[in-house]
Amino acid sequence: MIPRESAIGALMNIVANAYPWKLGPARRLKLWSDVPAANRPACFLFEGGQETYSWSESAIPKRVIEVRLFVYLSAKDPSIVGAALLNNVMDAFDTAFALSGSDLLVGRNTLGGMVYNCRIDGKALKDPGDIDGDTLLIVPIKLILP
Repeated sequence: MIPRESAIGALMNIVANAYPWKLGPARRLKLWSDVPAANRPACFLFEGGQETYSWSESAIPKRVIEVRLFVYLSAKDPSIVGAALLNNVMDAFDTAFALSGSDLLVGRNTLGGMVYNCRIDGKALKDPGDIDGDTLLIVPIKLILP
């Protein structure tokens, strides 16, 4: 069984290298009002979602951990389009989570063999900050551990 903390550490590594963060990725979520624009882009991993066990015919369950990436950016400058910032971060995540090497053969992102699968899974929430300049992105990640 893969320890949860090892899997989260591998996920943190992927996220840390996905984008040039000024703050994070951190595991303690902060309100965006507590993250000044000078500290953005900032990224936080929130593990407060659900965790599920899925059993098949084998005696070993698949454990599913749902993580959300909270990304704070600043579009306070009127020349910056918040939606474009969000699209750039999403493109960076798509690249970071893309399959490569032996993962191409199995069709899953195993985080270097650390997990059964890791993927962006679900609907990303995008707030471009058109009104207040506080740009928010919440990306659902599913980690499946053997």
